[in-house]
Amino acid sequence: MKVFWDSYGIVRGPSGIFVHARELCRSLSKHGVEVSILGAGAGLSATNERLLRFAEKSKVLGPQINFREFSRALPTSKRPAIYHGLSNINLPLWTGHTPLVDVRFVVTVHDLIPLLVQRGGVSLTLRAQIKALLPWVLKRADAVVAVSRWTKNTLAERYPEWADKIFVIPNGFPPAKLSLRHARKNGTPLRVLTVGRNEKYKRHDLFLNILLAGNGNLHGTIVTTNLSPVEKKLANQLIAQGWLQIIESPSNEALEELYQENDVYLQTSLLEGFCLPAAEAQAFGIPVVFTSGSGIDEVVCPSTGRGLLATAKTQEWLDAVVMTADRFAGQAENLQRWVTSRPTWDDSAIQLKTLYNSL
Repeated sequence: MKVFWDSYGIVRGPSGIFVHARELCRSLSKHGVEVSILGAGAGLSATNERLLRFAEKSKVLGPQINFREFSRALPTSKRPAIYHGLSNINLPLWTGHTPLVDVRFVVTVHDLIPLLVQRGGVSLTLRAQIKALLPWVLKRADAVVAVSRWTKNTLAERYPEWADKIFVIPNGFPPAKLSLRHARKNGTPLRVLTVGRNEKYKRHDLFLNILLAGNGNLHGTIVTTNLSPVEKKLANQLIAQGWLQIIESPSNEALEELYQENDVYLQTSLLEGFCLPAAEAQAFGIPVVFTSGSGIDEVVCPSTGRGLLATAKTQEWLDAVVMTADRFAGQAENLQRWVTSRPTWDDSAIQLKTLYNSL
């Protein structure tokens, strides 16, 4: 069976979908499934590639252009084909008047943040696009992959008519590397880390205010591509105090070093469908303090992590960080067992391959 992935969000990083695609593609290849990436730009002239990149920014035009490429590739293969969109709504809305023979559509839904987060958490345009396009995509799909039970349940509650075609295939955990983490020296500030793009629902302002409340007892690192003007003002104040560093787009190796060098991982964002950085942090032996109430609840080790309500105040977060770090010394083995018991990317790939073959 030929497998094609729509390239929206998965060709260039950094993003959770980019990491999801990279790791899953590697593992699928190990299990005999080779994926063709539609719209990756291979063989295109510079002008056509620029046009393609412009169109890809549209959640409507991008999948349609990639579907044209998919349609041209079909005559070269007499086998059934899979068209898989990995980014919530990136399936083509129009496939022609004649039904496609031996083509199955799959879509992966990571989260429903644009629909669920409070107004202002995402742009009105994105909210409108998701609200309008998601029902069409769910109807088009032969199978819907949810990356957590929470994602599946949330989808099924909002769109019960499509519940029977939703399958949970969680993201994989990296191999446990707890022994690589650098021990904190006695009397030094707690080192806290967060990773995520600059979206309002990520609540980077909360992370910065936790550092401020720590009054020098916390030193933070934030990995992000940008901050809002208000966040930058506070960040500059923290940087001047020596309490914060900001890193943009680190290499995989540099990101691993950051995980090794920190004591607690903070996930302040709302409504995470899975949360890959929280999984990666735990693989390096870092306990997680997070906003509870979504898919991340299934990712964080219950005996070493700490979930807070979305309404929790800055001081509550600070107290939770200190408490989590203090109690972790005797619980490292619990985190080791948790990480090694989680599904790997190979497990995810095998489940996805099985789903492909069942369609």
